Amino acid sequence: MSRKHGITANTYKKFVVDSGAAYLNYGESDESLFGGTRGGSTFAIETEYRDMPVDGAKGPVKGGRRITSVNAMLTINFLELASTLIERVLPGASVADYGSPKTHDEVTRALAIALTDYATNVALVGEVTGGGANAAEFILDNALVDGNFELGLVDADEPVLSAQFKAHFDPSSMDAEPWTIRWPEIV
Repeated sequence: MSRKHGITANTYKKFVVDSGAAYLNYGESDESLFGGTRGGSTFAIETEYRDMPVDGAKGPVKGGRRITSVNAMLTINFLELASTLIERVLPGASVADYGSPKTHDEVTRALAIALTDYATNVALVGEVTGGGANAAEFILDNALVDGNFELGLVDADEPVLSAQFKAHFDPSSMDAEPWTIRWPEIV
């Protein structure tokens, strides 16, 4: 009897390898690389479904399920820190010069989140073994950080700032989920 497995001639061409790179406004004219990370990054799409009950049905019925909410998120663990990154992960924050002459960037925050605080997108881009020059792209639209700012400094280690970006629906297109996955053509 032959052993059962899922390996094909293309199996080893379809692996996402290593940690990838995180980008702000990926593919836009103001695209920028966030910088070094540690501990990897995570792309997640949480979906809530509702099975619409109908009298006489003994359980879920084909065609009777609908999506009631979608939350797409990207968690990035930043090792490389900068005032511009801190500004990005604290919605409503701004950076100004501090000192005369300048000695620091000073990050402060207002209690209001402006539309300009939303990034056009945030993306995680990772190498695919059979993708050639093309990578896998996991993109959140209208991204804003959700959660607290926490940075722990300890002896003999470097702090990692974990930030969870959340995608937001565009009010002009409420039926389009605010995320995209682009998978490369396998060569």
